[in-house]
Amino acid sequence: MNEPEHAAKAARTRRPMFQLSLRTWLVLTAVVAGVVGWQSRRVVLSPRNLASMSEVATLDKDVWEIAWSPERDRMAILGWEKPVDIRHVLSLQTIETIGKDQKLIHFAFSPVPGVVAYCKNGTTAEILHRKTGRVIELDAKDSQPGMVFSPDGSTLATGGYGTHAKLWKVEDGTLLREFDTGPSVGGLRPVFSPDGTVLAVGNRNSTTTLFDVATGRLLHRLPKSESHGLQFSPDGRTLAVAYADGSLALWNAADGQLLHDRKTSAEELYRVDWSPDGRILASAGLMGKITLWNPADLSILRELDAPEWVIGLRFSPDGRNLITAGGVSDTSKGKRSLKVWGIEGSLYSLANRPR
Repeated sequence: MNEPEHAAKAARTRRPMFQLSLRTWLVLTAVVAGVVGWQSRRVVLSPRNLASMSEVATLDKDVWEIAWSPERDRMAILGWEKPVDIRHVLSLQTIETIGKDQKLIHFAFSPVPGVVAYCKNGTTAEILHRKTGRVIELDAKDSQPGMVFSPDGSTLATGGYGTHAKLWKVEDGTLLREFDTGPSVGGLRPVFSPDGTVLAVGNRNSTTTLFDVATGRLLHRLPKSESHGLQFSPDGRTLAVAYADGSLALWNAADGQLLHDRKTSAEELYRVDWSPDGRILASAGLMGKITLWNPADLSILRELDAPEWVIGLRFSPDGRNLITAGGVSDTSKGKRSLKVWGIEGSLYSLANRPR
């Protein structure tokens, strides 16, 4: 065989391999395009598309609290007196467990990756620096000291059943200051404003108070009692508060004046949360609907059927989903579950879709 014939034969031998490679490349391109296409269908929730929102995934699990990691790709779900279950945001599959064999009741991610805080059903809270394994114990002295990190992650505020919220230094657990909420002992729930300058403290048995974080000075005492959940709007101008009488109120954070007050369908309102862009406000509680509101005037945008008891309510950080948790108030009479709401066409695995 001469040289030209040998080269031609080699070219014919190589050609099928090239064709197979091209074919594989086209298949892979189609798969990637399909995934991107499905991802693009995970639409951000807005007042205009809420009519199309439905339940897109469900997880049979008794969940008490929901928290988002700073990486935004995973969420923590916590049952009462259970370890923290960290799950992937899309597959809902468990990634890891924090506090294994511990009976935890509150949990918080720091904005700084690798730092978390939690407490048991007692009077102490713990800060865990996960990279080093270092645990800092905080003697809050108040029972069930729920906690929240400041937006920069340098401090941690704790509440609990008492009259003083407390501010701690995350680095070493130093108590920086206390915030006197008044003489009435109640379940204190602290939340920071988005810029970290104001701390609002709800009180299940008394009024909500707003403090200057830097000095501890009382800024405002809101003239309405018995709050459960509370959250600042993303721009920090408005504080939404859920009350035990089933009402929802919006307050001007700058001067403490009431903006809007609405009675919901719930006997008690437990949770309230803002969409990341601030255009939707969600609330839920006992014996009522999951309600989506227009924050401008507290007009109803959409109501979702709900079980009798909804204790968890959080928007996803990307604004594409609303996560709720609840079920029967008495677990001997039924089950509880976590539900994911969104626009149909999300990437949630088929195994977790509602049946």
